[in-house]
Amino acid sequence: MKLLVVLALFAAAAAAALADDANDAAAPCRAAYVVPYAEQCDFAYASLRAGAKAQAFSQAFDACARAQDAALSCVKSGDRAQHAIALTALYRAVTLQGDIAMQVRQFRVAEALLRERLDVIRIVAKEARPGDTTAARERAAAQRALAQSKAGECTERALASAGRQFELGKAHRYADLAAMLKKKYDDYVACERLVPLPEDRAYVRYAALVALEESGRAAQAAGNRDEAATTYQTCIDGAERAARDATSRVKGYLATVEALCRGRKDGTYAVDQPEPIGATDAKSARPLALPTKR
Repeated sequence: MKLLVVLALFAAAAAAALADDANDAAAPCRAAYVVPYAEQCDFAYASLRAGAKAQAFSQAFDACARAQDAALSCVKSGDRAQHAIALTALYRAVTLQGDIAMQVRQFRVAEALLRERLDVIRIVAKEARPGDTTAARERAAAQRALAQSKAGECTERALASAGRQFELGKAHRYADLAAMLKKKYDDYVACERLVPLPEDRAYVRYAALVALEESGRAAQAAGNRDEAATTYQTCIDGAERAARDATSRVKGYLATVEALCRGRKDGTYAVDQPEPIGATDAKSARPLALPTKR
């Protein structure tokens, strides 16, 4: 819950910063703040670690927001040295803010900041020396990150069906559940097309195949054997293809889901669905779970 509150603050802060851009251009340049605030942004970002508390991400984001405001006020300085310092600080702050938003899966905020990052790159490109390829490299990196943010937002929408999935399973509406999970699979596949790197696409395909394996189980529970068999074969084929580009970690995930789909298809694993509520003690009813061997 705390993280959700922080993310809401992130969104509000980013929206406010972007909305104030036009006014910031006319704000007085406070040159003495640019470098110290930029250093605070760098320090706060560098202090983030895996498993860090939500407050640490919020503080880092806010530190970079202050750095961005200070730098933006001096970008149009007539002093060329001050302009260069401010532009560098602005680019760094926007880049780190976007990365923080990506780390906490606030993809819409990240997308807005990445577009701002591209705007800064356009300024840099105009001022670059002939033959300097720095702006082109940074633009390519920002565009890859933008594609990742769009893919992340897409997968978040696909994940949003989890509550409905549980409700259908609990109500034993397995045919409806199979159809819903097949759509979830299709949604993930659509997200996969947005992912720029093959190894990242392999992970999204793994998430899609998990939904497909569950769809096959639901079809089995509904008594639709042919549908289940087709679903499992699609899962097997998809896992084999995705493994070609996957990292070693994701290869292991794919091997597991492929084994599950094979085991479901050939009968190694029994149909493992919730028992009807009331058929036995209500406490024995279980949601979809990993299969057990016959």
